[in-house]
Amino acid sequence: MRYYEHRSRKASWAYRIAILSVLVFAGAFVWHRFFGLPTPLALKVFGGAVAAAVISLTLAAAALVNIWNEGSTGAGRASFAMFLSLLLLAIPLWSLPNLLNLPRLYDVTTDTASPPAFDRIAKIRQGQANAVHYEPSFGSLQRAAYPDIKPLVVARPLTDVYSAVRETIKGLNWKVIDERSPEGAKTGYIEAVDRTWIFGFTDDVAIRVTGSPKAAKIDIRSSSRFGQHDLGRNAQRIRRFITEVKARLAEIERGERMERLVASREAAEKEQSKRRRGVRKQDQDDDN
Repeated sequence: MRYYEHRSRKASWAYRIAILSVLVFAGAFVWHRFFGLPTPLALKVFGGAVAAAVISLTLAAAALVNIWNEGSTGAGRASFAMFLSLLLLAIPLWSLPNLLNLPRLYDVTTDTASPPAFDRIAKIRQGQANAVHYEPSFGSLQRAAYPDIKPLVVARPLTDVYSAVRETIKGLNWKVIDERSPEGAKTGYIEAVDRTWIFGFTDDVAIRVTGSPKAAKIDIRSSSRFGQHDLGRNAQRIRRFITEVKARLAEIERGERMERLVASREAAEKEQSKRRRGVRKQDQDDDN
């Protein structure tokens, strides 16, 4: 008498779908990050892979229940499918708090009334990309969610502040698309592109530096090229930029203070040396 073990079909299908979803997600990730897969298409593929992972997870859970009740085989495949599905689903679940708690924005700026405009980048953002004009409705949402996002006003000459901004962009590895250096009291302007570190999503940045030989104001705008929710990354980019600019300006001020201190010490030493020579000369005259 032969005994045939019944293998759970749900476990087998959950296993197949889980592997397929991971391979599709990984392939789209590599293709988008390194080989130029268009972001809208990549987002659709990512969504399909996540949906497949949900199906696989559901089938795996149902398979484990059936295996427990009926004694079928396939628990290993069902468990591995559940592991792969949860591993893939951990990526969107990690972003879920920001998705639920932060406003639906893709464009953040320090000046909601008159944000820095995109010029060269406007010609690049075509097709399915987000609009380049700033939506007026974003202002109230941004002020409620990110009250700290404000212009940076500095009591430094315009040229010094612009240099600090330029060095900050270089340090952050943003790709400069267009640049207009300030001349006299004219406005300095920079358009740049930044890509997210992991997925390589493209975000556009416009920076405006206005002022005079005595003070300057920095405004920055960060806008996601694709997607209707930035999960807070544009606000994070602006905060990081402002922090870096402040640090570079502080370095300049420390350097200037050090130069003034050195110059003051050298002047004092010269004065003391001059006085000593004067005293020696007076002593020589008295001896004569």
